[in-house]
Amino acid sequence: ALRVPRFAMDADELLARSLQEEEDRAAAAELLRREASANAVTSHREDFARRLDGGVRTVLAYENAEARAAALAVIPVARLKREADALVARAAERAAENERGSARADDGSVRVREICRRDALLLRLLRWFKREFFEWCDAPACLACGCADAPRPTGPGVPTPEEAKHGASRVETYACASATCGKAIRFPRFNDATKLLQTRIGRCGEWANCFALCCRALEFETRWVLDWTDHVWVEVYSDTQERWLHCDACEDACDAPKMYERGWGKKLSFVVAFGKDDVVDVTRRYVLDFEGETLGRRRLILPNPQDEAWLKDAIATRRDALRFSSARDSRSDEEEKARARRLSSRDAREARSLAVSPVDEPASFRDDEFCGRTTGSLAWRAARGELGDIGDIGELGCRTDDGETASEPKAPSLETTPEDPVAAFVRAEFKRLTTREKMSPNQAAARALETARKTFK
Repeated sequence: ALRVPRFAMDADELLARSLQEEEDRAAAAELLRREASANAVTSHREDFARRLDGGVRTVLAYENAEARAAALAVIPVARLKREADALVARAAERAAENERGSARADDGSVRVREICRRDALLLRLLRWFKREFFEWCDAPACLACGCADAPRPTGPGVPTPEEAKHGASRVETYACASATCGKAIRFPRFNDATKLLQTRIGRCGEWANCFALCCRALEFETRWVLDWTDHVWVEVYSDTQERWLHCDACEDACDAPKMYERGWGKKLSFVVAFGKDDVVDVTRRYVLDFEGETLGRRRLILPNPQDEAWLKDAIATRRDALRFSSARDSRSDEEEKARARRLSSRDAREARSLAVSPVDEPASFRDDEFCGRTTGSLAWRAARGELGDIGDIGELGCRTDDGETASEPKAPSLETTPEDPVAAFVRAEFKRLTTREKMSPNQAAARALETARKTFK
């Protein structure tokens, strides 16, 4: 019989074993890749779901009877109603004058419309909240010495039990800028709208939270709106116009949804509205190019091809849960059927309006939608890149500091000049801190301002 050399068999065995080990390694690597991919999908979906659930919890708090009563106790309701009546009368007079002056003429003039009492009350509530009630805070003042200089940020703090009781999951800490003081300053970021009725100070999160409670106290259908790029505002339903009106209490702005992208220069990705009967993806209402740039930004947050379908289901599940829960209130069967028909009709109207693509032409926007952000210091807004096209402000008739519309064009002031080296420095430093250092926008803005003060001292 033919004998095969022993060394040849050993070589074949070694080759087979090597090939098998290589296959095993490839299979293990593929398994790890799939597990990592699945974990990544689970991770970003879980993060998104947590924000959705947080939005639901926020709006359900507005239905608390004691919270609404606390809001009514601080709102000058009778005065605002009188002001609303005066606004209705004034709008009716202007509409009549406009009609007599042939507003339909081919001279480019715009028809002045009348306004209903509820919508007028909303406008007056918005103005009162901005001008008289709530205060903006870039950084908290030192109450010990009254130093007017901005304090130095010292990082996050640990909430006290009392702060945590009112929803302050994070606390910003600062040191007084005065060399003779230097005391620690705390700025708890309260998420309890009732507590905010007392503190009356904060940034956009606090403003929107407290204003939404005030709207619910006056029985407006209200949504708390969360933008994934770090801004918050409110929507209020107008029964007369049969649509949701954008309301930003920080800016005293109503019905100017494109202001964030067109005016501020923000690049929105996801905008979700939360109400007692609603969770709705309303991104299309606020963006200029949903099918193009916006979808691209959304895929950076939810990158899996099936994520948009998952989001649609996640939103629908939470909306249905809210409606089922509120359906168990003390209503008769007929009343509940009428409510279901009303909500269904409202949903259909909104879906049709969201499906309409905006036209990116100046004529299709309100003047307010061309304005950059007005709340916060110039440097803070510059750091966040929300000044918009500063050079065009005077030519567009945007709101002046008192909230009215400027009737005559005016040149931009020197302190808001785009070439301002301080603003340019702060903007560049903010970008570096958020991209390279991975700081949150608010922390980066505070740090950039502090660095600018030292640099340009």
